Amino acid sequence: MKKLLALAALLCAAGGIASAHTAYLMPSAFVAQTDRVNFESSFATTFFTPEVALGQGFKIIQPDGAEGIFDHAEITANTMRTSSSLTDSGTYRITSGEQLGGVATLVGVDGSWRPLAAGETPPADAQTTTLQTVTLADTYVTRGLPNRTAVDAQASALAIKPVTHPDQVVVGQGFQVQVLLNGAPFPNTPVVLYANGQADTDTTRYFVTDATGVATVTLDQPGNYLIAVRYRGNAPAGSPSAIRSYTTTLTFQAFATMPTFTALPEETNRVRRRHRGMSQ
Repeated sequence: MKKLLALAALLCAAGGIASAHTAYLMPSAFVAQTDRVNFESSFATTFFTPEVALGQGFKIIQPDGAEGIFDHAEITANTMRTSSSLTDSGTYRITSGEQLGGVATLVGVDGSWRPLAAGETPPADAQTTTLQTVTLADTYVTRGLPNRTAVDAQASALAIKPVTHPDQVVVGQGFQVQVLLNGAPFPNTPVVLYANGQADTDTTRYFVTDATGVATVTLDQPGNYLIAVRYRGNAPAGSPSAIRSYTTTLTFQAFATMPTFTALPEETNRVRRRHRGMSQ
């Protein structure tokens, strides 16, 4: 009970949990054995069952930090599926980018806020404000040998930056992440963990960031997981709303043992040439 009350207090301070849907990105493989990977993106209330297609604006950041391209996209009512050729060795970041929702009017009732219904007129003495959602979903895929260029490049308002390499998460070793708000460490913030098949309203597994914004997510079973961070605060100057509600997610795989990464042929030749140069 104390744990649930503590989480409720933290989430209240952070702006509360969205009760509708949570966005995710799921690759066909986190450690790619071929040069092609498919991606599924959607909003869901149960992970990882797609319900509402996540909008366009996706990016794939290549291992050298440059922006790549998707060469196929298919949109249905409940999901968007994309694919890309992974021609370079290293770790790729696939991101939805910050996707802005519509602006809603909120009315203050009994010390809390609720959306104003269509056509509803708030009471004359009621407080009102406006709110816009900001959704960001990330995942990472490695082909060949992992690197950190795409992992360390974080530019969103509310970011989850992996400290542990996101494709080297092993059960029993923990997954360290740093939460950043406008580029600065975000302390005392809950990072909620969801397993495959879990409802997004289930917040029983969470890990709170320390003074440096770092949290260690513990995992006791291999499988696909999602972590989510949420924050509600004043919108930047010039925004169409007074308040912004941010939700950032990261999908990853926890492995039973450390996965094997195999150098691509050109990478192997490059390493051999470097070693020969050092020995001369």
